[in-house]
Amino acid sequence: MARRSIRIERKGFGLAGFGTALALATASMAGAAGSNGSLAVTLAPVAAPAAPTTVGTVDVTLRFDGIAANKGEPLLRLPMVSSNVDTVATVIAGISARDARGPLRLTSRDVDLPETGMRDAVGGGPSREWLADRATEGAVTVRYSVPAEASLPPRGPAPPFAFSADGGGVSAAGHVFLLLPPGDHRYRTTYGWDLARAPKGSRGVSSLGEGTVTAAEPLDGAQLRMSFFMAGRIGTYPPKLPSGGFFGAWQGDPGFDAAALLAWTGTLYDHYARFFGQKESPPYGVFLRYNPINAGGGVGLYHAFVTTFGKGRGSDVGKIRLTLAHEMFHTFQPFIATPAGLASSWFGEGLATFYQARLPLRFGMISPEAYLADVNWTAARYYTSAMATVPNSEVPRRFWADTRVRTLPYDRGMLYFATVDDAMRKASGGRQSLDDLMLAMLALEKGGEKGGKTTGNADWEALLARHLGPRAVEDFRAFLGGAMPLPASDAFGPCFQRTTRRLRRYELGFATDVLAQPKRIVRGLVPGSAAALAGLRDGDEIVDPVPQDGIQGEQAELIRLRIRRGDKVFPVVYLPRGETVDAWQWERAPGSEDRSCAL
Repeated sequence: MARRSIRIERKGFGLAGFGTALALATASMAGAAGSNGSLAVTLAPVAAPAAPTTVGTVDVTLRFDGIAANKGEPLLRLPMVSSNVDTVATVIAGISARDARGPLRLTSRDVDLPETGMRDAVGGGPSREWLADRATEGAVTVRYSVPAEASLPPRGPAPPFAFSADGGGVSAAGHVFLLLPPGDHRYRTTYGWDLARAPKGSRGVSSLGEGTVTAAEPLDGAQLRMSFFMAGRIGTYPPKLPSGGFFGAWQGDPGFDAAALLAWTGTLYDHYARFFGQKESPPYGVFLRYNPINAGGGVGLYHAFVTTFGKGRGSDVGKIRLTLAHEMFHTFQPFIATPAGLASSWFGEGLATFYQARLPLRFGMISPEAYLADVNWTAARYYTSAMATVPNSEVPRRFWADTRVRTLPYDRGMLYFATVDDAMRKASGGRQSLDDLMLAMLALEKGGEKGGKTTGNADWEALLARHLGPRAVEDFRAFLGGAMPLPASDAFGPCFQRTTRRLRRYELGFATDVLAQPKRIVRGLVPGSAAALAGLRDGDEIVDPVPQDGIQGEQAELIRLRIRRGDKVFPVVYLPRGETVDAWQWERAPGSEDRSCAL
């Protein structure tokens, strides 16, 4: 079962999250037993004529067997924007199609679609459709070409879906370039590569593995779009990729030992598989690539996770490990599907944030100090936030407009689950924990008494009532209403105790939704704020996208803007902090040095 998740920046990471508006709300997508036919995707990276070690274009061939469209009906469709990332819809070149009768003449039109189910080949919003001049017959083959650097200027926070062509390689998510028929189709799917015109020494890897690989189950449109592709002069771990289980690939030079990082990640993946009782070993790939603006974050995709590296903190291996721990957890965990989308992200993202350091500590893969630092980073970002008590119902509406709301499902969710875990342990004398409730939700999702139907808040409330009583249900509803969770002093284990520290609130200094716009024009400047004192003015244009989620969690990190005012472009740098408040934190308990800290 593959799931989709969004990853927000942590400790300076890029959005994946977070990213992913990410209409990338977490969703469960189980492959069906049947299919509507077959799909063969063949990608041909082509070396740039003037730079033979660089990929210049990617030729795409799609062969559909089992689809049909009448004259005047859309044969193919691609959103203009996917999760705040511009797709290749407007830069596709040389598109052609043919079926059993011969060539099809394609015309395009742009439409604004209503939101649709996640299993559809595309979501809602502005999209481009391609229509054939007659009804199709038999198998349909579509060919087109896209530039390897096919991205338009970034809009702001977004997952790493767009084409990247640095370091002798090329990579992208299916979100931005796969033209698919509209509707709820499932295909017996094969991904393959034509490397004849690629830079010398090229390899091709997808979410399914290296080379030509057929998926074990039929894939629907969402799973196809959530596949990831990387080719060129890339590195892999292990050097010879297995046919199943964990693998990794990277593009360019990360500035650290990528193979060692992926080996650690593979070990953690195996621990996760045993923890969740997974008996099969489907392929699971971790892809690393460079991000010059917002490094460190990533996004969970179909049987895969993509993370980015960069300079400075963007190459901090310890932080990237926690990002990978978080995102791989999404592959195994349960999700709540009702209410749909970001309204239930508190569950999926809160659980992953809770376990991202706890399980590696339990497995002996990080130190107690690294675990404590992760807890305190999340707690500091939450307890200093001016939006800490915003109701969960506001999260979908304000997710992209305000970083302080965007991080609530992660931070408030983690602290809430810490209170539930602590209550379970104390009520059962240590025999039960949050593990039991999470695995019970997973059993409901996979089958059990619900027969595999989607789970919702009511299922969670039923488990709370059964194990902890009606007060736990009341506390949960208060949490959804915006109540601040406060874990007990010993909630994070016998080695730690609660304390307070004086920390400063994050304050951008102008309207927060400015940074989510394609053209970032400052407005709503707060008089006397650090931004105003640094010289920022209403009407200034912020030239580059600005990552905030990680900065929000770093008390001493400066925000660096490039400003265009009239004919001049210049930097504005300031510390985005406001008032000082008391914030809950945890510290080492006296005499805990010789204890086991794992829970």
